Amino acid sequence: MEYLRVLRIGFASVVLVVCTLAPEVRGVSLLAVGAATGAYLLLVPVPELTRRLRRVQLLPVIGGTLLVDGIYLAWVSYATGGAQSPLRFLVFVHVVAVTLLASYRTGLKIAAWHSILLFVAFYAQSAGILQVRETILSALPGRGDNFRLVSMLNVAALWAVALGTATCSALSEREVRTHKLDLERVSGIVSEIDQRSSASEIPVTLLTRLSEVFGFTRGAVLASPPRVEALSLMAYRGSASPGQIREGLDHVMELAWNSRQTQLVRGLDPQADQRLDTLLPGARNLLIVPLFLEKGSRLGILVLEFPGRGDNMKRWIVTLVEQCAGHAALALHNAWLLEEIQQQVEEIRALEMQMFAQKRTQELRESLEDLRVVDGQRRRLLSRLVNAEEEERHRIAREVHDGPVQLMVGVGMQLEMLRRRLDTLDPKAAAESLDQAVGRIQSAVDVMRTLIFELRPSALDEEGLAAAIVEYAKELDSGMDFRVDSRLRREPSDETRVTLYRIAQEALINVRKHAKATSVEVRLEDRDGGFLVRVQDNGVGISASEMLRSTDGHLGLTSMRERAEMAGGRCEVRSLSEGGTTVEFWVPAGRPALRTA
Repeated sequence: MEYLRVLRIGFASVVLVVCTLAPEVRGVSLLAVGAATGAYLLLVPVPELTRRLRRVQLLPVIGGTLLVDGIYLAWVSYATGGAQSPLRFLVFVHVVAVTLLASYRTGLKIAAWHSILLFVAFYAQSAGILQVRETILSALPGRGDNFRLVSMLNVAALWAVALGTATCSALSEREVRTHKLDLERVSGIVSEIDQRSSASEIPVTLLTRLSEVFGFTRGAVLASPPRVEALSLMAYRGSASPGQIREGLDHVMELAWNSRQTQLVRGLDPQADQRLDTLLPGARNLLIVPLFLEKGSRLGILVLEFPGRGDNMKRWIVTLVEQCAGHAALALHNAWLLEEIQQQVEEIRALEMQMFAQKRTQELRESLEDLRVVDGQRRRLLSRLVNAEEEERHRIAREVHDGPVQLMVGVGMQLEMLRRRLDTLDPKAAAESLDQAVGRIQSAVDVMRTLIFELRPSALDEEGLAAAIVEYAKELDSGMDFRVDSRLRREPSDETRVTLYRIAQEALINVRKHAKATSVEVRLEDRDGGFLVRVQDNGVGISASEMLRSTDGHLGLTSMRERAEMAGGRCEVRSLSEGGTTVEFWVPAGRPALRTA
């Protein structure tokens, strides 16, 4: 379509130039020529506008534009002298261009279209429908028999050009179709070779398919892996069984390898080419193709016998055979590498099995030792937890004994004395004794409430973690400025909430007893799929040695870490030299927390 567009613009330009520079040729006005040429140029962008159409829809559009070309050229020829027009050569140019651009069949059809238009104009002038243009050429023979003779000569010349061009185009198309068919067959050979994974199948496939496609009567493939010197017969095609092949190279084989080019041999020398002569006795017109890898490694030789005369073999066929042979050499080399790798893998597997049998016992011993270490750590951790719980029970028992129990004993003794002296005491003294007893009972109740709060604060279940920490801080009554910053988007589960509360409780006890702080801040937030609690004070800080030991009567820093680790989390203690301590611990949200009393 691009070439036809340029051709149409050229036609219009030639017509305008001739009609402008040679007005005596025109039988019509220059304005009529310009109008017709302008209308014809509107045809130029039509194929471009329809380029997006499918092939079935586009072909009629292109054919229609070619018919319009013929009508325009016929009118231009009639307007500038008819059969004797100097622009008749444009018709010949059009036929030749269409034949070369499209096909010889299309060229013949266009030639027939131009002939029909010429005959229409001829008969129309003979019948008086069209006027015979009177130009400067009218002095030449152009009327009567001479007019008919000139018209017939124009048609004959047109068909001579059309047939000559069509013949050349047909031969060219035939050659192109032959090359296309050969390329398709070669593509099929390459695809079939790629489907073969065995090194023994690739040479057979190459030799068989080349013989079927190009008609080779006999042939052989001799090849060997890169690190093997002696060639082996990998494939053979012939009328009889191949003979025994000796080691070494024939003259033509060495020539092909040294020159790295395909050798065309009319016949073999029985003395210099004994090996190939044994394989292909009496062979004529041989094609010797060296098989090389991309890096120059020699792989083998492909030998093919072509029927007929050797000088009739087309270079095109030789090129295709070389391409197939090169691809087959690469595939064969890859197949050998794959087989070598598979063999090495099998050897490695066998060695692994032996090593596995030897190392299995050692691994089992190491695993058993690891289990013993882990079990020992678990036992020590459990022992620490049990001891810590027992210490807490002892502490609670002492506080109950020293506090509520003693108060209640005192109340009992006081009430017993009051009962004995009730008859002798005046009402005012009896009322004072009862008030003292009520006060001691209230003190005992307060102490019991404090102990109950320490065991399990109700706010932890009813109001959440932040509220329970705030309530505990009030119970401490340490005089510190206490602040809780809760950034929790959700409340932890019951077990996780208890674990976080107990660690925070121990941290606050340590702040009250050891930090000498005036303010403490507790921050709660969601982080990394769990819950992070940070307890920070402005006290005197803590030394590195103190971080490693526990305070008497409490779980201590070590137990805080153990609680966090048993819940799947972590606990860190940081202290600055200028004062202040930060206890930060994190517990995952989805892990079961440590159960505490």
